[in-house]
Amino acid sequence: MEKQISWTTAAINEFAKAKSLTKKQAFNYLSLFKGFDFLQKHYEAEHLLSFEDTVDDLTDICLKNGGLIK
Repeated sequence: MEKQISWTTAAINEFAKAKSLTKKQAFNYLSLFKGFDFLQKHYEAEHLLSFEDTVDDLTDICLKNGGLIK
């Protein structure tokens, strides 16, 4: 579980950097538009990918759920 928490935190931080958001803004955005749920549900597959791929996946998921950040 600790590895999953560490990886999820790192993924959120990478999303924040890629989208020029603060860590708090990124977390709130991902929570609101189902990105955080996606990370939890698909950890087993996502943690094997690069963070760049994970950021792309998060972007797509959030866009499909009403987010506007591309």
